[in-house]
Amino acid sequence: MHRALEIGGTVDLSDLSFFLYSRGIPHKITEESGQQVIWTASEEHSRVVVSIYEQWQSGELKLASAPPRVGVNAGQIFRHIPWKQLPITFLFIVACVLVGIITQMGTDWQTISWFSFVPFQVGQGYLYFGSLTMGLEQGEYWRLITPIFLHFGISHLAFNMLTLYIFGSRLEVRQGGLHLLGIIVFTGFLSNVAQFFWGGDNTIFGGFSGVVYGLMGYCMVREKVDPAWRFGLPPLCYGLMLGWLVIGYTGILGSIGFGNMANAAHSGGLFAGGLLGMVAGFLFKTTDGQQS
Repeated sequence: MHRALEIGGTVDLSDLSFFLYSRGIPHKITEESGQQVIWTASEEHSRVVVSIYEQWQSGELKLASAPPRVGVNAGQIFRHIPWKQLPITFLFIVACVLVGIITQMGTDWQTISWFSFVPFQVGQGYLYFGSLTMGLEQGEYWRLITPIFLHFGISHLAFNMLTLYIFGSRLEVRQGGLHLLGIIVFTGFLSNVAQFFWGGDNTIFGGFSGVVYGLMGYCMVREKVDPAWRFGLPPLCYGLMLGWLVIGYTGILGSIGFGNMANAAHSGGLFAGGLLGMVAGFLFKTTDGQQS
């Protein structure tokens, strides 16, 4: 890189930069000790930049105004998120992200112990497990639900939050936030219990996927029981999720680096959600296009 020019930090170089790029002159502008430095790829380009800058400053060359820069505007993104329409969906998304941050995406065992189904302590590089009974006797009832907030890796969190939004947003719009909250708590509890009985006291598990399967089970069964009640999900979506559940039981995913799947939590959540969907479908079955 060649140092073409050094200009005061108060000079707006947007129009000059736009002109240079429009003329096919690659460059970049950095800041050093309050000064702006224009860099080019070759000495020849540096001479051209110096000449253009001198003509611009002398008034011999008029530069067109640079178009407004297009970039990621965090404020705009947050303003367009439908917080008011989907408060419960986004409440759980934010909660999972925050827990992911404070547990360092499932690597901080001391913090994970606050959320685990079975209490444990960390000491000298070892994990010392208690028991579920001990935790409940100490009044730690939150452990029955909090494993759903734990995630072990960014991809684990991202996939679960995406699927939560897909299923949760449809349920919340269709039936309301309190209904969605009830489904999440019920399926989260049963999926955690199923995984606990499958793995025992000395296992650590977590993730929102058991709830996601619960939400899917609810939508799938509710639509079967009451065909007039539709959530707008393509059959392929159900098929892919069920296929992923079957693949999880084969053990292939763990052998290729995806980690061990909480298969019992997935199945427990699916069963719990399907049960709720069946009950709701019969109790509130749509008649002549109207919900009863």
